[in-house]
Amino acid sequence: MRITTADAFDDSQLTAVDRANTSRWRLTWPELKLLFIASTGFFIDAYDIFNINLVVVVLNILINGKLSGTILNASLQGGVLKAAVNIGCVIGQIGFGLAGDILGRHTIYGFEMIVTTVATILVISGPISLGKNLFTYITVFRVLMGIGIGGDYPMSASVVADRANLRRRGTMVTFIFAMQGWGSFIGAIVFIILMAIYKKGIEHHHHISQLNSLWRIYTGVIIIPGIITIVQRLLMTESARMRGVQAIRGDPSLLTRGGAKVMGVREAELSQKHEENEKHIEKHGEGDSERDSAEVEAPTTGGAVASTAAARAAAWRDAREYFSEWRHLKILIGTTMSWFLLDIIFYGISLNQSIFITALGLASSKDPWEFLWQQGVANVIIAIGGFLPGYYFTLFTIEYLGRKKIQIMGLTMNAIIFAILAGKYTALKANSSGLIACFIFLQFFFNFGANATTFVVPAEVFPTRVRGFGHGVSAASGKCGAIIASLAVSIMATNVGPQNVLWLFFGIAVIAIPFTFLIPETKDRDADLIDLEERREKALWQAGQGF
Repeated sequence: MRITTADAFDDSQLTAVDRANTSRWRLTWPELKLLFIASTGFFIDAYDIFNINLVVVVLNILINGKLSGTILNASLQGGVLKAAVNIGCVIGQIGFGLAGDILGRHTIYGFEMIVTTVATILVISGPISLGKNLFTYITVFRVLMGIGIGGDYPMSASVVADRANLRRRGTMVTFIFAMQGWGSFIGAIVFIILMAIYKKGIEHHHHISQLNSLWRIYTGVIIIPGIITIVQRLLMTESARMRGVQAIRGDPSLLTRGGAKVMGVREAELSQKHEENEKHIEKHGEGDSERDSAEVEAPTTGGAVASTAAARAAAWRDAREYFSEWRHLKILIGTTMSWFLLDIIFYGISLNQSIFITALGLASSKDPWEFLWQQGVANVIIAIGGFLPGYYFTLFTIEYLGRKKIQIMGLTMNAIIFAILAGKYTALKANSSGLIACFIFLQFFFNFGANATTFVVPAEVFPTRVRGFGHGVSAASGKCGAIIASLAVSIMATNVGPQNVLWLFFGIAVIAIPFTFLIPETKDRDADLIDLEERREKALWQAGQGF
C-alpha cells in the first residue's frame, strides 16, 4: 500500500478545513507525514556525517595510541577519512538530483537511503587486524555512504518543496534540515552513553581494546531507523507538480492548453498577463482549436511518460534551456558560491571540532577514557547550546524575516565571531567559559544563518522541472567546500596554527556575503508560476515570429 502525502495545493486531496488553512504554522496531516518521512532521513544523514569527528579520536587511540583528532599515519593526517563522505556526496547530489528530475521523485526516493545503510554496514565490518589500513578501508566505504547521503539533499528538498503550501514551504524545508542538528546532538549523546557503559573496562581495567566494539556500535546503531525510513520512502506517491512536468514533457502542447492546471497550480494565481497570453495562443497558435480549448486535467500518473527516451531527453533539454539564460544562471551562481564558501567554514569547524577543542584546552586529559569523555561532553554542549537553537530560530522566523536577511545576518555574525576567536586566541585559551561561549554562538549563527538558508533557497528558487538538478549542483558545490575544509584544516592547524586558520575563516565568511545578493527573496515566491509565465511569453513570441 502506497503512502499518500498529498500536495498542500492539490484541493482534491484536502478536506475543507485543510483548504482554508493558510496558517504559516498549522500543518495538515499529509504535511506532517511528509515531514516525518523526509526529516528522519536527514537525522540519519547528520548522524553519519558528524560521527566521524569522534570516531577518528577513538581509532587514533585504538590503533596509534595517540590522544588526538589528527591521524598522523593516515592520508593527509586523516583529512581524507573525514572528507570521504563529502566526496561521495558530490556524486550523489548531482546524480540523484538529475535522476529525480528525469525519472520522477517517487521512482528514485528511497534508493539513496539504501546506499547509505549498506555502506554503514560495510564500514562497521572492517576487521581491526587491518591496523592502520583500517583507515583506508573506512574511507572507501564512507565515500559510498556519502553517495547515499548526498542523494538525500536534492531528493528530500524537492519532495517537500514540490508539495508544500507556499506560506509554510520555508518552515517545512527548514524543519527537515533542522534534523541535522538533532543528528549531531543525539550522536554525541549516544557516544557519552557508550563511554559510560564501557568506563569500567577502559578506565579501571585499561582494556583499550574495548574501544573496538564501542566505535562499531556507535556507528552502526543508526542502521535501525535507516531501514524503517527506506520502507516509508519506497511507498510514497508522486507529487502533482512532478506529474505535470512529466505530462508536459510527453506532450509540450499542454503548456499552452492549461499548463497551470496540468502542473497542479490554481488558475486564480496566474496574473492577468498569463491569461492574456494563453488566450492569444489559443486563438492564433497552431493545432486543432477545439482540442486546444478543451479543459485539461492534471494527470494522475506520470511514470510511464518519464520512462521514455524522449522524456529523458526532454529533462536534459529543460536544464540546458533554463540555465542558458543569464537571469537563471546568476541565481545558480549565487546558490552554489554561497554554499561553497559557507561549507568551507562550517565543515572546517564541525569536522575538526575535536582538533580545536584539544588545541584550546577543552579536552586535555592524558587518560584515554577521560579524554574521550571530555570530547563527547564538549560536543554535546556545543550542539545543545548553539547547533539546535540556531536551526529553530530559523524555523520560527524564516517566513517573517525572509531567507536573504537571515543568510546575510548569519554570515556577518560568523565573521565577527571568527575575528574574536582569532584576535583573542591567547586570552581565550586561558578562559574556557569564554571559549565555549564563542563556539556556541558560532554554531548558533551558522544555523540561524547560511547553513540553513543555503539548503532552503535552492529548493524554492528553481521550478519543479529543474529543482533536483539546481539543488543538487548547489549542494555539490557546498560539499566541494567541505572537502577542501576536511583535507586542509587539520594540516593547516598543525603547520600554521589554529589561530591563522580562524583568521582565514573570517575572510571566507566576509567574501560569501556578496553572493547572497545574486539570489531573489524566495518567501511566498512560486518558481513554477514564474517559469510558466516565461515559457508562455516565449511561446507567444515564437508564434508571432512564425516559428
